[in-house]
Amino acid sequence: MRRDQEAHPFRDGRLHFVDFGNMADASAIKSPMKRWPSDPALAPTVEVFERPSNERPTAQTMSTIGEWLLGPARQIEHGLDAFDEFVWRLLATGLPIMRVSLHVAVVHPQYFGTNVIWWRSTGQTTQAMITHELVELMKGEDTPVKRVVLFGETVRRRLEVPDDELDFPICVELKAKGATDLLALPITSAHGAYNYMISFAIDRPGGLSEGDVANLTWLSRLMPLVIDMHSYRSIARNLLAFYLGATTGPRVLAGQVRRGMGEALNAVLWSSDLRGFTERSDRLPGERMIAILDALFDAQANAINQHGGEILKFIGDGLLAIFPIANPGQSADAARRALEAAVEAQAAVGRLSEHAALAGEASLKIVVALHAGSALYGNIGAADRLDFTVIGPAVNLVSRVEAIAKTLNQPIVVTDDFVRAYGEPMKSLGCHKLRGLAMPHELFAPR
Repeated sequence: MRRDQEAHPFRDGRLHFVDFGNMADASAIKSPMKRWPSDPALAPTVEVFERPSNERPTAQTMSTIGEWLLGPARQIEHGLDAFDEFVWRLLATGLPIMRVSLHVAVVHPQYFGTNVIWWRSTGQTTQAMITHELVELMKGEDTPVKRVVLFGETVRRRLEVPDDELDFPICVELKAKGATDLLALPITSAHGAYNYMISFAIDRPGGLSEGDVANLTWLSRLMPLVIDMHSYRSIARNLLAFYLGATTGPRVLAGQVRRGMGEALNAVLWSSDLRGFTERSDRLPGERMIAILDALFDAQANAINQHGGEILKFIGDGLLAIFPIANPGQSADAARRALEAAVEAQAAVGRLSEHAALAGEASLKIVVALHAGSALYGNIGAADRLDFTVIGPAVNLVSRVEAIAKTLNQPIVVTDDFVRAYGEPMKSLGCHKLRGLAMPHELFAPR
C-alpha cells in the first residue's frame, strides 16, 4: 500500500496543507470554493491511500461485507485503510460503483469534519479536512452533505436526465464523469449532533436497483460500529495533543495517568510573559483581549514548535515550554534551538502591531527567560483532577528570571546554567537575588 503523505492528520498532528481546488473531487464544497478565493487557512489536510492490486478483496457478497464490518474491520488500525478496504469489498460484489464518499464530523479545534473519497478510475482514497471557516461559508448552500449530515435525509438522484433537472452541482459533475445514479445515506453518529454521510455513485445504465438500495442501506446501518470507534480514537489523540502537547498527549493516551507517575527530565525551560497585560486587559473588552492573546500565543507557539520545543501550559498571559535534552551531548543543540525560538518569537510578536485586534493599541512586548536544568515531568494534582507538567527548582528558577527580565527591561534573559549549556559567551547582566531562592544567580542576555 502507498501513502502519498506519510503523516496522517489524526496520527501525529503534523498537517500538510494543499490547495483544495487541486483535488480530483471537492464534492459539495467545490461550489463555495469557486466563489470565495483560496485561503491557506481554509485549505484542508489531504492524505492519499492506494491499495496494491494483489491486496484488493475479491469474490464478495453483501453478507460477507456485513460480517467483516461486525468483526475484522474493527481490528484495522487506521480509519482510512478500513474505508478503502470496505469500498474494494463492495466493488467485488459486482456492484459497478465509480465513486464512494464518506463525511464525518470531528471534535477538533481547527476542523469541522473530514471528507474521504474513493474513485474507481484512480484506485485511490483521498482524505481532506474541512475547516470550521469553510463550513461557515457554506451555510447558505443547499447540498446533499447539508441535507444528510444536518437533517438526516436520504438523498437519491437519478442522473440519466437533462442537466437542467439536476439540482446539485455534484450531480452535474458526476454525470459528466459517466455516473448514472447517486445515493447519499445518513449514518447515525454516537456524537448525536451530526450524522455521518456515505454516498455511492454508480455508472451502470439504469442506475441502482431497489435491491441495491436496500443492501447499501443495510450496510450503512452497520458502519457506525467502525466509524464511531475510529472517530473516538481520533478525538482522543487530537484533544490530548492540543490540550497537553504533541509529546505529553501520547504519554497520557499510552496509560501514564496515575498520580505521582513521572520522570526526571533534562531540558531547556522557557518562561515568557506579556508586558503591560494588566493595564491593557483593564481597558479592553474581554473578546478583544482573547483575540490579542490568541495572536500572541500563536506567534510564540510557531517559533517554539518549529525549533523542537513543546508548550506545557498557558498561564494567564504567559507560557511555560520545554526543549528536552535527551543526553548531555545535546545540551548545546537544545540551548541553541531555544534561543533561536526566543529571537524569532520576539520578532513575530513585534509584527503583531498589524493584527486587527491591536488597531490603535501599542505594540506587544514580551520577555523570555531561558534556563537549562532538571525537572520532574509527570502527573501532579488532586485525585480527581490531574495536570501533566514539570515541577522542581529549575521551574521555580526560570519563572523568577522572567520576573527579573521585566525589571531589567531585557527581552531575553538567560541563566548561567543556560550559558554553560549553550557553550558560547553572552553579555553579563550581573548577579541577582531571585525571590524565594537563597543563592544569587548571574544572568545574561544574548549579544
